[in-house]
Amino acid sequence: DLVGCKEIWCRAWDESNNCQPVNPTWNLMGMGNNQVFRVKVHMDKTASGEHVFRFEHPTQPGQQTGGWMTTIAGKPESAGFGKLLEIQGEVKEEAAPEPVATTGGSKIFTMDEIAKHNAEHDAWIIVKDRVYDCTEYLDLHPGGADSILINAGDDSTEDFVAIHSTKATKMLEKFYIGDLDKGSVKKDHDVDKEDVCAKTGRPVALNPKKKRAFKLQSKTVLSHDSLMLDFALQSPEHVLGLPTGKHMFLSNEINGETVMRRYTPISSNYDIGQVKFVIKAYKPCERFPKGGKFSQHLDALKIGDTVDMRGPVGEFDYISNGNYLIDGEEHKSTKFNMIAGGTGITPVMQIAAEVLRHPEDKTQISLIFACRFENDLLMRSTLDQWATVFPDKFKVHYVLSDGWPENWKHSTGFVNKELFEKELYPAGDDVHNLMCGPPIMLDRGCTPNLVTLGHKKDNIFAF
Repeated sequence: DLVGCKEIWCRAWDESNNCQPVNPTWNLMGMGNNQVFRVKVHMDKTASGEHVFRFEHPTQPGQQTGGWMTTIAGKPESAGFGKLLEIQGEVKEEAAPEPVATTGGSKIFTMDEIAKHNAEHDAWIIVKDRVYDCTEYLDLHPGGADSILINAGDDSTEDFVAIHSTKATKMLEKFYIGDLDKGSVKKDHDVDKEDVCAKTGRPVALNPKKKRAFKLQSKTVLSHDSLMLDFALQSPEHVLGLPTGKHMFLSNEINGETVMRRYTPISSNYDIGQVKFVIKAYKPCERFPKGGKFSQHLDALKIGDTVDMRGPVGEFDYISNGNYLIDGEEHKSTKFNMIAGGTGITPVMQIAAEVLRHPEDKTQISLIFACRFENDLLMRSTLDQWATVFPDKFKVHYVLSDGWPENWKHSTGFVNKELFEKELYPAGDDVHNLMCGPPIMLDRGCTPNLVTLGHKKDNIFAF
């Protein structure tokens, strides 16, 4: 009964039937109200792979540390005036500052000691020889907890610098706890061991901790600004090792700096010896004079060039027959509403492909795919074929915002409540909404309209 449960509440009434308020608040005198007692429910995985429940109280008794209310994410609001402790403010973008110079009073940690802090309840990272305890930030990280946990207990300098902005660099200092003992760092002489796929017994190409270079073996132009890239794995016998619904990091050095981006392949573990991506190359334009740095780099690749890849990473993991994990917690649905914008089609398409390739999986899918122009509808021929071959399991509807042909039979403009009401499955406990696209589309066009139509926020997931 607790699978999928986020919290357990204990609520009391007095003799006049006045009940405790739901949310904790503090008044200007520093006094807190007597609110509902909440116990957070976490789904953890043991070393043997068994799923277990972990219950977290607001605080720990006595002088013990811990509790969800002591984390930044759990800080209560102050009488309606926002969080007592803000974790970020408006920061003017400028050149990324170097970390504050180490003082004589800073604590020094050895590499062996840091390596022990590599779990969701205790996550440390190293950036530029400075040690940060990011445990409290996991729930707040825009890229998801996995993006931090993939480097927990290790040096994440290259990854952090490649992805994060100046604002993020300044925010990181809030979690500084000490410095790395450089003399404790051992040279890596370990052999890069490969995992083996439990289902097929084949070697796995990806490694979550180490980048591996994959060679481009074919390149297909799909439109004026999109292309398909096909990379060879280590051997024709390798499988990628990416669970359905997760993504991976691609990186390369561009003009002297490491640039890293997230991508979801259109291929799967059923494609032996290769991994394929559909890429949209963002060229320079008036709004973005430099265009997309990494997408243009991928567009310029030649056969034989390599790209570094690492993974898997992500919160969503589709298992089978409507069963899936979100942040390690088990869920089950009979229907998926999928909403994709532009290149956001790739993660939802990956899940749809897994459902459709198994006849015994009866999960139903309704997809809305929104783009600017008709030529931007990536993999449309495949989606239309699915709708024809699997009419009882898959349907797709397209939306064009900036231009469309005269005989256009689908929608125009932007996603809205009326469109969702017509094309998507109605709200229900067995219906989950999966979204991927530009933030403005998800935040303004998707989530508010889904909620208005009765979908619970717990049943809305954005990649």
